[in-house]
Amino acid sequence: MANQLTEVEVLRKLGIPDFRHLSKDKVMSFASMLQDMDPEVAKKALEQFPEFAKVSLQAMTDYKETLNKTLEKDKDSSNRVYDAYDQIISTLRIAAEKEDVPFEEKQFYINKMVEVAQMADKKDSENKKYNWAVLGQAALAAVVLVGGTAAVLGGKTDIKLPKL
Repeated sequence: MANQLTEVEVLRKLGIPDFRHLSKDKVMSFASMLQDMDPEVAKKALEQFPEFAKVSLQAMTDYKETLNKTLEKDKDSSNRVYDAYDQIISTLRIAAEKEDVPFEEKQFYINKMVEVAQMADKKDSENKKYNWAVLGQAALAAVVLVGGTAAVLGGKTDIKLPKL
């Protein structure tokens, strides 16, 4: 295969003097380069870094924790926004239900409630899009790590991903 990365190129890209200095924070970068490396270079790297599987697992665990924290913060933020929307709609509903309110004013309140409901719907769509993006990043990280390693070690790497 043409243009495969040499050992020197891989070490330079990782910013380390040799593969024994491959740290947890560099594992994902290393794994993403595996498919572009000369197979002998990759095997040599893995031989010099026998803890690769353990460190890879720890890196994925740390990544998962970061994703969970990010999603939890987003959930908290979204809940506060939805609570505010609920409060606004509740206030508008109370104003619209008063007996002495003219029809035009009731119609105004109803239109405002519809606007707030549309804002809530837009926020929900944004959250779903964001969550899918985060899940996609996690899946890509896992595929790069596992697939790259399997490719170097001679495993089958024709992974089929489901269509969304």
